[in-house]
Amino acid sequence: MTDTNTDTFNPDDRRRVFAAFAADYRIVAGWTGLRTRAYVDRVIEQIRPFIEHEYLSAIHLQLKTASGAVREAAVYHVSTAASTWSSDSPGDMYWNHFDGDFLGIHIEYSDIWWDLPKDTRQAFRDKHIPDWGSSSLDGVYDSLTAADDRQYSSGSYGMKRTHHS
Repeated sequence: MTDTNTDTFNPDDRRRVFAAFAADYRIVAGWTGLRTRAYVDRVIEQIRPFIEHEYLSAIHLQLKTASGAVREAAVYHVSTAASTWSSDSPGDMYWNHFDGDFLGIHIEYSDIWWDLPKDTRQAFRDKHIPDWGSSSLDGVYDSLTAADDRQYSSGSYGMKRTHHS
C-alpha cells in the first residue's frame, strides 16, 4: 500500500490517531513503572509502520498479574469509518498495579495484512518487530468489565479505546 491520500483519510490522519495511542502507552508505562520510556518509545516505533500501511485492526495493552491473569486491558480498535466521531484527548491510564505485575502489548492484524503473501508478511515482521514472538491472544476479556471510554479520530481514521477492568 502506498502513502497516498484517500477520499476519507490520509497518512497524517493515521499519524495523529497513532500519537494518541502512543501517549496512552507512555502514561500507563510511566504510571506503573513497568516499562521504561526507552522501551515504550522503541515499541511505538516498531508498531508505527504497521499503522502507516493499515496492517493493524487492534492494539491490546494488558496489565497482567505475576500468574499471567489480565488485571486490566485497553483495546484500541482501528476504524476507517470514524468521520463522525469527536476526538478525545489521551489519558486516564492510571492503573493500579502490584509487585510482580507485567505490562504487555499485543497487536491484531487487519485483512489488508492477511491479504499479503506469507513471505511478504514475514519479511515485514522481520524488519519491524524482529524480537516479537507469536501470540495466542484471543482478545476476549470475559472476566473483566468493558467500557468504551475514549475515541481518537482524524478524518475518517480512528481508534476506539475500550477499557477492561
